[in-house]
Amino acid sequence: MSSRLVKYRMDLHQIPELGFEEFKTKAYLYEQIKELNCIIHEVGKTGLILYFNKQQNQTVAFRADMDALPLHEMTGLDFASTHSGLMHACGHDGHMAILLGLAHYIDQEETLSKNVVLVFQPSEEKEAGAHTIVASGLLEHYQVEAIYGLHLWPGLTKGQVYSRAKELMAQASEVTVVVHGKSAHVASSAKGIDALQIACRYLTDIYNMEATLPDDTYRLLKFGQFNSGTVRNILSEETKIEGTLRSYSSEIHNHLKSELQIIANRYEKEYGCKITIDYNDGYDAVINDVLLFSEAKDKIPYLQELEKPVLQAEDFGVYGQHHPTLFCFLGLGDTPPLHNSKFDFDMSVLDKGLELFIDLLQI
Repeated sequence: MSSRLVKYRMDLHQIPELGFEEFKTKAYLYEQIKELNCIIHEVGKTGLILYFNKQQNQTVAFRADMDALPLHEMTGLDFASTHSGLMHACGHDGHMAILLGLAHYIDQEETLSKNVVLVFQPSEEKEAGAHTIVASGLLEHYQVEAIYGLHLWPGLTKGQVYSRAKELMAQASEVTVVVHGKSAHVASSAKGIDALQIACRYLTDIYNMEATLPDDTYRLLKFGQFNSGTVRNILSEETKIEGTLRSYSSEIHNHLKSELQIIANRYEKEYGCKITIDYNDGYDAVINDVLLFSEAKDKIPYLQELEKPVLQAEDFGVYGQHHPTLFCFLGLGDTPPLHNSKFDFDMSVLDKGLELFIDLLQI
């Protein structure tokens, strides 16, 4: 197990910061790469892009995310978070450690066949910080032909690497539906419009609609929050249901949005209510380039093919709107889930992450 990668991860784990506030993280990263033979660009207040010019005709990029989560750490680790209420509970400290290891490998390797861009990206967890990297124009300036990334992944075999062609991670839209009715005492319910009852029926109808799609149409439409009414004997004047819509294509995404509105329109006519639907469209789906995956699968024997995509979201999909991309999962085995206050992992997997990036670089 590489002591350098372990130290990087342990150091970074102690200084978790929220998106676009990764100032200590950026300073730490800079200290580790400032002596390397590369051009260092600052992107926004906290992002970093490194360019290694190997005098080649091709340029590829690798990305790691920098931000942490607003969680109180409960791991009991000797190197636990020193920032109260903040924690690296999604493995971004590991991602950065791997990319730092790759930076030092590239710096010392004189025979690479490609120029390399390394991206330390802020704010993956919120506001899709990948947009700031794309907007910088540096990927286009350096004529990046492919972008690679990985994510530590609980539940997959420890130290094993997984990916698939095409759909890998979902586009995620937050959905808020508000049913506006008319309050009335339950004893005079004919004078009111029961927003609670309407919302219950609406929710059932949209679930039934979603279930009519073919099983091989990967998607998710679920609601986890339902708020309505003020007291038990007054009809609810307003009911709010909040959930998420996830898919892998704009066609399916737009179809489900359209059906949500069609059913809402029908309910407005039937019950005399008003229904508003708001979306926060969040991240683009992560769609792996077919050729990049095929090349990697042919030349990297330990890369396993996933049968199905996952429904989690990641802003790496932003890069795929502009460049061919390949994103992989690095298995952690039986660990607490991501975004959990007890999340931790066996740091020996970091070596496999670095091995993967080196192998991808040599394709």
